[in-house]
Amino acid sequence: MRTEEIMETAKDRAGQKEIIRAVATGAAGSQDGDGGAAMETIPVVVTGVTSFLGSALARELAARGYKVYGIARPHSPNKKVLDGVNAEILDLELGDLDRIGEYIKEPCQVFFHFGWDGSGSKGRQKADVQRKNVEDSIKALEGAKSLGCRRFVFSGSQAEYGICHTVMREDMECHPVSEYGKAKVEFGRRARELCAQWRQRGEGEMEYIHARIFSVYGPGDHPWSLINTCLDTFLKGGNMELGACTQQWNFLYIEDLLNGLLSLAFRGSPGDGDSVYNVAGDGSGTKCLKEFVEQIYDLCGRRGSRVYGKLPPNAEGPANLIPDISKIRNRTGWKPEISFEEGIKRMLEIKNAQKRCRCIVCGHSFQGRELLKLENMPASAQDIPDPGEADRDQGITLRLYQCRSCGLAQFDCEPVGYYRDVIRSGGYSTTMRELRTSQYRHLIETYGLEGKKFLEAGCGQGEFLDMLKDFPVKAFGVEHRKELVEKAVGRGLKVTEGFTETEDTILGQDGPYDVFLSFNFLEHQPEPGVMLECIRNNLTDSGMGLITVPSLEYILKYDGYYELIRDHIAYYTFDTLRTLLERHGFSVLEEEVVNRDTLSVIVKKTDGAGNMAPKGAALIDIGGLKASLCDIPRQIQELCLKLKEEGKTLAMWGAGHQGFTLAATTALKDHARYILDSAPFKQGKVAPASHVPIVAPKEFEKDPVDMIFIAAPGYTEEIFGEIRKRFGYKVRVAALRSNQVEELS
Repeated sequence: MRTEEIMETAKDRAGQKEIIRAVATGAAGSQDGDGGAAMETIPVVVTGVTSFLGSALARELAARGYKVYGIARPHSPNKKVLDGVNAEILDLELGDLDRIGEYIKEPCQVFFHFGWDGSGSKGRQKADVQRKNVEDSIKALEGAKSLGCRRFVFSGSQAEYGICHTVMREDMECHPVSEYGKAKVEFGRRARELCAQWRQRGEGEMEYIHARIFSVYGPGDHPWSLINTCLDTFLKGGNMELGACTQQWNFLYIEDLLNGLLSLAFRGSPGDGDSVYNVAGDGSGTKCLKEFVEQIYDLCGRRGSRVYGKLPPNAEGPANLIPDISKIRNRTGWKPEISFEEGIKRMLEIKNAQKRCRCIVCGHSFQGRELLKLENMPASAQDIPDPGEADRDQGITLRLYQCRSCGLAQFDCEPVGYYRDVIRSGGYSTTMRELRTSQYRHLIETYGLEGKKFLEAGCGQGEFLDMLKDFPVKAFGVEHRKELVEKAVGRGLKVTEGFTETEDTILGQDGPYDVFLSFNFLEHQPEPGVMLECIRNNLTDSGMGLITVPSLEYILKYDGYYELIRDHIAYYTFDTLRTLLERHGFSVLEEEVVNRDTLSVIVKKTDGAGNMAPKGAALIDIGGLKASLCDIPRQIQELCLKLKEEGKTLAMWGAGHQGFTLAATTALKDHARYILDSAPFKQGKVAPASHVPIVAPKEFEKDPVDMIFIAAPGYTEEIFGEIRKRFGYKVRVAALRSNQVEELS
């Protein structure tokens, strides 16, 4: 928050305290000149304090310095929602609220009544439950009178209006459908009459305020609410079944609701006007409910699916919500400030933050076990900016954690937007082609897989799938990105569009498959267990698989921090990879390290999941990795400065994630003229974070440099040979071998 925003918030809260001072003394607008010190102890009461709205209100009141008495049912299972709230919690049944003066021994100023049974869909139609709510609420009103409260704020509901097709104004006649709505109307009528009688008899000046609250959402709402259900379902890639969603609707974010309620409680002269106020979003936020669902779907990255017309309407029937909030605005000046889009983004951030602090494999918290902090890192390895986008591209901070239970090392960040897509440049590499061919031959010949159906889950444009044409098997592929699927099909490959979105997703139309392939794809996944379960469900009972992932052991052995990139959420060892696979129904038959930096395993489908119990894990030693964060940039800086002193120029080779990281975190970002790379889709762009131009190798002839720095560990020898073949000995070559900068001859 900016300084000026903080000052405005402070002024607003100070103003609230001056207003409640006026309410407390019965002289609105007056000030007694005590400097406001007494405002820190103004007492208020909140019933239903463990509910979504009640707990949020209590937390906000306490944060603003009011003394909060929260009323909760004895033995309520929901008291944990009050953790961290500075409030005095009293155990009282709703039917005992007329005796509240026996528990609170000081006058209170405002009584917020949110306690109400049977607010769920089933309870709303139970007449006996709702009649008791009315009688209990009358006792609450009497209890508030005994405490000397100046205002009683009641949580009414849009259900009081009934089925409406026009704008809902406070002065219109109510025709509630549910017993819940009828009871809210009945209590409001009786409360107004009682307060008027008490004033006439000189028994008190308490003002009754009936806040008709519309559809509120936000953090802390019931998990079964429409918005939370949509968010959780879409984030998991599931299918959301809904009603027709054709009615007009209106949503209000919880923070806006609280400000609206506080404005009613602490602003305006006592008794100035009618007591009923709509508290809802403004008119511009009213639209077809289906539009809200579609907006949530878009903000969740269009994951999963949704089907309309599957569910019946709620207890009140297919009501429209078209509120008019001019009355509360005229009295207090309040209006909603948070758009629906902003509110959903806030909820997503909270949900993602909660998810990010837990292991993606076993769900155990990894907070407090930070291994490494990396600053000014590329935001992605494949979403490479064009030159015109460089000013909007910035480096990010990454934090690497280790799970205390299963031991997996992982970042706490969100996945890159394209984590479902497989975008490869390694398919152009001779080294990689030879490796895949060797792996295929061993797998097929060792396990007698001739004639079997192979599925590559995440096949890109079919670079590795194409190599299976040389073997007696049937090859199929699934790829998420449509344009990559089209390229694969154009090469004569059997590839369909799809992704392992949920456990029951069907992959392609040719299953079940006998063998699956997954090459350096699992480490990108925020839910690797879902991916494996999906693949498993698309295999025959005797299904097998070949999986590769980058090796954490390699990174630790050679102390190469440049191997870390946001695209790779998880960093597996053989132990942690085996744990993941066994948890999701695969046994590991073979393990080997390939190409120095990659773990390769052959697996077989088993009858069910393995041991799910947490086993604990030893802390990973990353002392050498931390040292490389200092040593490698120092060595590269010395090389760059030496070349500059000699009047020599420098370029890089390798627009992979290692090269991007080195360019962003070392002097290469200031000294490298360009980055050479053979992948056409990277050429003409700039490296993320460092913004060094990426060009084709032929550009060297047009704009030669004195030295090329190879920034693609694992392919150093191959690239060195390519440089000598293309450019001869007219250029010097240096490379990073593990954690040492060396000049090659």
